[in-house]
Amino acid sequence: MPSKSNSPYASSFKTAIKRGTPCGDAVASIAKRYDKNPKTVFASLHKVGLCFRQKFNGQWIYWPCEAKQTTSANFKPCQLNMWQCFIDWCITSGSCTPQQLLKHCKSQKDFMSYCRKFFNKQFAASTSSGSGKAKSRTSGSGRKTRSMASYRSRTTSLPKRRSTSRRTSRSAGYPFPRASRSRATRQYRKVA
Repeated sequence: MPSKSNSPYASSFKTAIKRGTPCGDAVASIAKRYDKNPKTVFASLHKVGLCFRQKFNGQWIYWPCEAKQTTSANFKPCQLNMWQCFIDWCITSGSCTPQQLLKHCKSQKDFMSYCRKFFNKQFAASTSSGSGKAKSRTSGSGRKTRSMASYRSRTTSLPKRRSTSRRTSRSAGYPFPRASRSRATRQYRKVA
């Protein structure tokens, strides 16, 4: 919800967006001019209702509430940065190797069709921040719930069986009695 206070960055942001400057570039420029962190500028703009936001993998993604289509001079650098970051992600996440990418550099179409299969993997990647533990969140009723990713990982992975070689050496000296169904019934009748 927009607050009643005004952001010191509002007028610069509105002017940049009207010119067709991409949101990220506009905020980076404002942050540099005011010697602030871009996250601070985005938070201020969101608070006054100039930006929408969505949390994605633990980080807020922002976009302007009002924008218009712009020229290729403005959106081409965004597209280039997006592809560069995507390729860096493919390699660093282990989705593919540099040599595998090199094999598909015959044309842009071949390269894009090869990279397309990795695009869905980034949405299936873990959202936890490195610890590997499932984070729990509190639902509206006050009880803690687990994330769907942690639920899937618990239900799809089977527990590993341990070898019983250590246990057999310990219990080999004592012969445990074997119970049969008829013997259990007889013991029950004697007690009753």
